[in-house]
Amino acid sequence: MKVAFEQRTNMEQSWVPSMAFWLCLFVAAALFAIPFLAPKLLVHARLSSRHDDNQAQLITLSEHCEHLKIVQDALQSDPGFQAELARIEFDAVNPAEQRIPVGNGLTLNAIAAAPIPTPPGNTLAWYTPLLEFLTNNQSYTHCMLAFAAVLVMYGFVGLHRPVAS
Repeated sequence: MKVAFEQRTNMEQSWVPSMAFWLCLFVAAALFAIPFLAPKLLVHARLSSRHDDNQAQLITLSEHCEHLKIVQDALQSDPGFQAELARIEFDAVNPAEQRIPVGNGLTLNAIAAAPIPTPPGNTLAWYTPLLEFLTNNQSYTHCMLAFAAVLVMYGFVGLHRPVAS
């Protein structure tokens, strides 16, 4: 009975160093991976942001092209639109019509095309400054690698428990 109790007590105590060992290894692996993955993740975040900006610009340009196609079709097939455009371009005034002066922002300027709206630039991901910090500061990455090595050594040497036969 006493032997079974001692075996159970030894088994309950043996999982603590084992868990500490694996925790040390996982933390060391994370600390080892961060300096090597940070530059790659930074490049990925920047490329992803640039891709999103390009997609937004593509959509804006596509909408602008659709608008210009509608104007082109109207120029080719609508005589009323052609006449109005010619009247505006040559500043021809019909004596029977009355003109109301308006501000420059409200005039219909058919010669100058409307400016293409530019989509707002996407901001980088929230973790990008941290990645830039880790990529640009080699002293911190060396400290993390040294700490990872110390953790691995502690895990294998300090947490090793000899097995009694």
